[in-house]
Amino acid sequence: MSVVGIIAEYNPLHQGHLYHFRQALEETGADFVVCVLSSNFVQRGEPAIFDKWARTRMALAIGAHLVLELPSAFSCASAEYFASAAVRILDSLNCVDFLCFGSEEGKIENLKSAAEFLAYENEEFKSRLKNFLDEGLSFAVARQKALSGCKSVPESVVSVLSKPNNILSVEYIKAIKRMESKIEPVTIKRIGQGYNSLERAASYSSATAVRYHLGLIKSRIGCDSPDPAILEEDGFLVSNLPESSLRIISEEITLGRGPVFPEAFETTLLYLLRKTPVSELKKLPYMEEGLENRLKDAAISSVSLPEVISRVVTNRYPASRIRRILCSLLTGLQGEFLDKLKQNGYAQYIRILGFSEKGRNLLNKIKKNTKLPVITKPAGYIKLQDPLARELFEHEIRATDAYVLALPGKNLRKGGTELQSRPVYSKV
Repeated sequence: MSVVGIIAEYNPLHQGHLYHFRQALEETGADFVVCVLSSNFVQRGEPAIFDKWARTRMALAIGAHLVLELPSAFSCASAEYFASAAVRILDSLNCVDFLCFGSEEGKIENLKSAAEFLAYENEEFKSRLKNFLDEGLSFAVARQKALSGCKSVPESVVSVLSKPNNILSVEYIKAIKRMESKIEPVTIKRIGQGYNSLERAASYSSATAVRYHLGLIKSRIGCDSPDPAILEEDGFLVSNLPESSLRIISEEITLGRGPVFPEAFETTLLYLLRKTPVSELKKLPYMEEGLENRLKDAAISSVSLPEVISRVVTNRYPASRIRRILCSLLTGLQGEFLDKLKQNGYAQYIRILGFSEKGRNLLNKIKKNTKLPVITKPAGYIKLQDPLARELFEHEIRATDAYVLALPGKNLRKGGTELQSRPVYSKV
C-alpha cells in the first residue's frame, strides 16, 4: 500500500487541479490520496470563495480518499509557514510515501538543489540577504538577488525562485529536509495559465481567473434569489471546471453558502484598523517596525480596502503580505502565537474534513500510528491535552465565525458553526 499527499487550496477546484491529481496517481502509482486542504482563509490573504466543506466535497468527488485541514493560522500565511505546517501534518500520519506538487519548473532536481541550499544557508548568503533587505526589497526579491550573487549557487537554481509555485515547491522540500521526513517529493509541471493570470482560456485557466469570472457574473447569479442555472450555461465555467465542481458550486450558491469575495469584509476591516491601537496592530504577524503606523494612517485616510493596501504597499511590503496582516486582524491571530506554533512544530493536531469509504480504512490505520491527536468531532477539541493545540483550534473557531459573516445566506451567519460541523463522507 502506498500513499501520495497533495497540499491544495482548491479555490475552487478546476481542470488544472484535476490534471495534477491524475498525474500524481500516475507518477507515483499510489493506492491512496491524502489531501491537506486550506481552511476558510487562503494563502493570498483572502477568504476562500467557498468554504472548506464545499471544497472538501470537490476533492472527494475527483477521487481523494482522505481530506485533512490546514488550519487558518497556516493556510493564510507565508510560504514557509504554509508549507511547513502542511508537511508536518502529512509526515505525522506515518503512512505517506510521496508528496506531489505542481511547479513551473517541472524538474525535481533544481527544486531540490534550491531547497538544499536554503535549508542550510551559508554566511555569504545571509550577509547578502540582509543587505538587500536593508535596501527595502521584499523578502522574495532580496532572497533571489542574494542567491544570484553566491558563487556556489548555479543559475539554474536561482531561476526557479522567480515563479510562485516553484517557491512553494522549494518550501515543501525544505520542510521535508528539516523534519528528516521519509516522504519523497515529486513534482508535476504546471500547464495552462499562470497562478495570478486573469486570462480566461478555453481550459486550464487559473483559479484566480475562475474567481474573477464568478465575480463578473455575481449580479446575474443573484444573492436573494440565486439562479445557479446561469452557471450551467456559462461556457467558460463549463470548460474550466470539472462537472463535479460545477455541480457543488451550483448547490452552494442555491443554499446561500457562497461565493464569498474579499470585499465582503471591507467595512469590518476598515473599522478594525481605525479602532485598534497602534500598540495592538504591532502584535500582528508579518508586522515590522513602522508598518503598523502606515496601516493606521491609511485606514483613516482611505474609503476602501484596496485603497488602504495601495497606500501601504512598497517594494518591501507586497500586497499579499498586507492582506495576510489584515486577515490576522480579522481572525484575532497574533504574531507571538504564530511564533510559538513554529517553535513547537507548526501543526498541533490532525483535523478530518472528509473521507471516502476506501479512505475510512486508511483513517483507522492513521489513528493507530499518528504522532498527533486526531480530531473528527470538533467539540472534542476541548479534550486535547496540549494547551497550544486547544488554542490553535480556538483560533479556527474564531476564523470560521468571521468567515460566515460574509455568506450570502443571512440565516447561515450564526456563530459557533465550527463546533457543529462533521466530516464529509463520500460512499464512492
